[in-house]
Amino acid sequence: MKNKTQLTTLLAATAIAFASSTFAHAADDLKPGAGDFAGMAECKALQQKFPTLVGKKLVVGLGGYTKGFEAPAADDPSKIEGLDPSLFDRIGGCLGFTHEYQNGSFNVLLTSIASGRADIGPMLYVTEARLKQIAFVASVQVQDGSVVKKGNPKNITSMDSLCGLTVAAAAGTYEATKLVPEQSEKCTAANKPIVEMLTVQNTDNSIQAVQSGRADIYLTEAGSAREIAKADPALATAFTVDLPIMVGFPIAKDNTVMRDAVLGAMQVIQKTGVQKKLLDFWGQGGDAERPAAAKG
Repeated sequence: MKNKTQLTTLLAATAIAFASSTFAHAADDLKPGAGDFAGMAECKALQQKFPTLVGKKLVVGLGGYTKGFEAPAADDPSKIEGLDPSLFDRIGGCLGFTHEYQNGSFNVLLTSIASGRADIGPMLYVTEARLKQIAFVASVQVQDGSVVKKGNPKNITSMDSLCGLTVAAAAGTYEATKLVPEQSEKCTAANKPIVEMLTVQNTDNSIQAVQSGRADIYLTEAGSAREIAKADPALATAFTVDLPIMVGFPIAKDNTVMRDAVLGAMQVIQKTGVQKKLLDFWGQGGDAERPAAAKG
């Protein structure tokens, strides 16, 4: 997921804050919406259970943008849309909080959440390394997709096709630390050239690398790959691969109130069926939904 793109070390000074009230999502038409959850008995019970969140404005840290999950709307860049904002609106409606977004560098996003400078983050890959630092509320299984030049000139059809090619991957992501290195080892074992990796800082840099020919392919979450290709006629998707990993909202390990409250809200949201609708709407696919669970 995310892995999602890249809060700088000076997050508080450089972040751009967006009030949630300014965000308009086409997915608002999908029901139940934020206002509907606010009136549900199960959500009112959660508000009584977690009263410190009611009326509070939370900070949602973003590490850049990932199409399909959170990105500026094409018709109005001042508005952020995607799966994460659609869910944050509904979680906030259920628990009684409002929120604003702070955007910056991905490589300090988890540190910002762990230190309390941000209360929660967008859906990210839940990895063993990250679980040592942060907790998650996870609810979506990951399938990776790929972005190549239109026409797929290198005829890339699977991970096994990557031997000898160059893959663009954001620093610290699952693709960069596990998926590509493991495939490169398989290439070596088969007496084929290794997979070269071009490490970049965010999604935009990865896309530019493919566009310029510095990389043959960009691997990222499948829904994001579809959105990237849809937005640029010079790009296309190549193949997908199932990953043994989930994505979830990162929350500080010691912020048990936030973790338990978000878990409860997500369970209510899933019962209504709207998360599956949102997954379909934003391109991730409703069949990727898994029962919400706390991890870490």
